[in-house]
Amino acid sequence: MRVKKEPVTTYARRFTVTLIVASIATLAFARGNLKELTVPLKYTPQEGVHTTSADVPPALLAQSVEVRVEDARNLADPLVIGQGTGGDDKIFPIHADHDVIAFIQAMVTGISKEWSLKQDHPAARTLILQVTRFYVDESNKALGSMYGTEVKFAFTLKDARGNTLAEGTGNGTAHRYGHAHSPENINEVLSDALKEAYANVLADPGLQKAWISGTASAGTTTHAAESAEERLRKLDDLLKKGLITKAEYDKKRAEILKDM
Repeated sequence: MRVKKEPVTTYARRFTVTLIVASIATLAFARGNLKELTVPLKYTPQEGVHTTSADVPPALLAQSVEVRVEDARNLADPLVIGQGTGGDDKIFPIHADHDVIAFIQAMVTGISKEWSLKQDHPAARTLILQVTRFYVDESNKALGSMYGTEVKFAFTLKDARGNTLAEGTGNGTAHRYGHAHSPENINEVLSDALKEAYANVLADPGLQKAWISGTASAGTTTHAAESAEERLRKLDDLLKKGLITKAEYDKKRAEILKDM
């Protein structure tokens, strides 16, 4: 008996429909049951959508600077960079795949070069950026997701002797509609917000005036830098009094020794 074969086009059409149905089912399952999302951090600013550049006067560019990034987020898990919602509206955490502060340090160094800052070590100026927020929120929609992110820096500018010249904050935000649970879209909005926050730090009038003149801006208290020995003694005292944990002690001690 001869078996009637289906035309190739019919078979291909059926296979395509089956594949689409399976993909939709898989996507729906993932959107409704995602427990966490890990994002490989990449610097991917979307200049065509969100253009940001620092308004830096030439006199500021003449002074060398060392930019240091520190973590001030006070998170139980320093790899957490946000949260999202699945198809069932359950909230899940969004994690970075590696050290967030190291990533921001590398990106800020690259941006500084892009904006022609004279980076050096030792330098005439030290700009300390404390990261108080580096967070993205993904809101699940019928098709795709809405991403909103915020990056916040608390900055301190010091001279070569460690005297504080200026203090302040710089914020950046970004919002975009994109694909659901997309690491690419997350990196885009985080990159845009990071670049904007850093630009706002450098655009701060008090920082610019102090950076150029070398004198403290109005409202900034100038104090002599403590020696490493004094800082270590104070750190020992905090540990003895139980005001900090051993882990916090070890981390701060390593930072002090690094600055010596």
